[in-house]
Amino acid sequence: MEKANPSGSEYSLGSNILFALRSHWRTKKSTLVFCVIAIIAGVLLPFIGILLPKLVIDLLTTGATPGHFVTIIGGAAVLFVILNGVKGYTDEIVNNSVGTLAAFNSITQKAEKNLNMDYELMEHPDVQMLEERAGRAWDSNHTPAHNVPRTIVRLAVNVFGFILYGSVIIAVHPAIIIFLIISAIINWQSLAAARKFEIATEEERATLSRKLSYMHKSLKQPAGAKDIRLYSMAQWMQKLFFGTLSQNEHVEDKIAARYMWAQLMEGLLILIRDGAAYALLIYLLLQGRITLGDFVFVFAAIGAFAGWISGIILQASELLRASDQTTHIRAFLDYPDRSNLGKAAPLPSGSQLPPTISLCGVSYAYPKSEKAALQDVSIEISAGERVAIVGANGAGKTTLIKLICGLYRPQQGQIYLGEVEVDKYNRDEYFSLFSTVFQDIHLLTCDIAGNISQMPSETTDDQKVEKCLRLSGLIDKVQTLPAREKTLLVREVNDNAIELSGGEKQKLALARALYKDAPVIILDEPTAALDPIAESEVYQKYAELTDGKTSIYISHRLASTRFCDRIFFMDNHSIVEVGSHDELMRLGGRYAEMFEVQAHYYQEGVRGQDGEVAAG
Repeated sequence: MEKANPSGSEYSLGSNILFALRSHWRTKKSTLVFCVIAIIAGVLLPFIGILLPKLVIDLLTTGATPGHFVTIIGGAAVLFVILNGVKGYTDEIVNNSVGTLAAFNSITQKAEKNLNMDYELMEHPDVQMLEERAGRAWDSNHTPAHNVPRTIVRLAVNVFGFILYGSVIIAVHPAIIIFLIISAIINWQSLAAARKFEIATEEERATLSRKLSYMHKSLKQPAGAKDIRLYSMAQWMQKLFFGTLSQNEHVEDKIAARYMWAQLMEGLLILIRDGAAYALLIYLLLQGRITLGDFVFVFAAIGAFAGWISGIILQASELLRASDQTTHIRAFLDYPDRSNLGKAAPLPSGSQLPPTISLCGVSYAYPKSEKAALQDVSIEISAGERVAIVGANGAGKTTLIKLICGLYRPQQGQIYLGEVEVDKYNRDEYFSLFSTVFQDIHLLTCDIAGNISQMPSETTDDQKVEKCLRLSGLIDKVQTLPAREKTLLVREVNDNAIELSGGEKQKLALARALYKDAPVIILDEPTAALDPIAESEVYQKYAELTDGKTSIYISHRLASTRFCDRIFFMDNHSIVEVGSHDELMRLGGRYAEMFEVQAHYYQEGVRGQDGEVAAG
């Protein structure tokens, strides 16, 4: 697998800004139009506000007629009122709607990426780190990444204000500008240092955030809650959670402290620079080198100019933060899939189904793992054959299945479906060939029919659903429900939903596999929680209902898969024995040894350590 690029260094500030603006343009074009209007109003409104006193003083001191006075001041006042209304309206859009629209757009982008990315990437530590960083940028509608247009508006207002007010101040005396700009450079350096520290702690904060998220999720899950109570883990879990939370807060406090010192430095610089500027302005007035109207105008301009400088520094820093966050978002969204998602070889059809599946020298190691999970596996599963993959836990059975059904791609060797290498097929089309049931059965937050068809209600074949419920043995349960197959599942989401027992979930999973009616059926230990006899019955049921299809069964209980045509016994991440049950028993190897050990515990009448006869 290609290595992730956690830094996302290929994304420049300019490209990140364009990415954000294009996203807003696609979502709602009028938003960016209002942003342009907000810039114009944001610059002109305060300028007219400081210009009005100068106009009043100049008109009074020059003896302007009442009509001329009313015309000039009244016109300026009307313009001020209009701009104030425009600014209020556009500010509401820029300050609130921009972030909200971006947040909704981000949710859509993240959902599309998670739904469509290669499954293998979802387990990759580097990709998980990228997603965690992107998640911090996606955290709310107030994050810098979600408010790039707002930041650009504020930065543009400050830049144009800086130019406009600077021109006014320079006309009076250039030295005032020098005071203000020097202090701005010092202030920028202090803010840049704080931002540099924030970036340096990104990975540490992302790791702590992921730990907190995992622990918080574990505390809410009923499955974990049982262990916490029965094993008195509450105090230990609480200590672990708050300890990690304290570490996270410590890092966040250090970042906040650096920004606080930067702000204190800014306050000190404002005091020095404004004091020096005002002193010079008073000197010029007393010397008669400027008029009273100019004094009032420039005096107000200096205060506003200092604000423009601070605003430029603050918004430029915010824009850089937004760019950093956008880099994380883009690095996650752009992480490439290895699978073929475009034009591809046609899938087998007609007499080519079910297909032959061949693995030639296949090896696979999980990311960051020094040891291979699967090593040099070469097998061929004939069309319509029933095979079992058995072995101890951790032998590599599930990894092998994920490779066969296309969730993983081999790092060495090739996998063939028929005569065609799997990589030459379209990934999603290839998935259509498999009905796979894993240990953890996922329930959709919809009705029973939707959970079986895996489709919206309008495209679900209700007659086919009922047939599959009958074949899987779940029909008796469903018929007792008032809404039958339209009964909702998952109580955490639907108040009037029901909960299925473990065995009922197994039957629903069987109905789901039957509904898909794919040519290859794979069962990856979905009955691990059942007793050996019940598990054997479930497998026999699958075998009866999937006649004519290629069937692959995984179990660590060897007796459950005796009905299969062939058995692949895995040990130490490779296939070490192949044959039917009888053949492997006659071989007397690892399979026979493990079978005898397991059979000892399943037989009735095995004596316990206390000498009593135990029920089988």
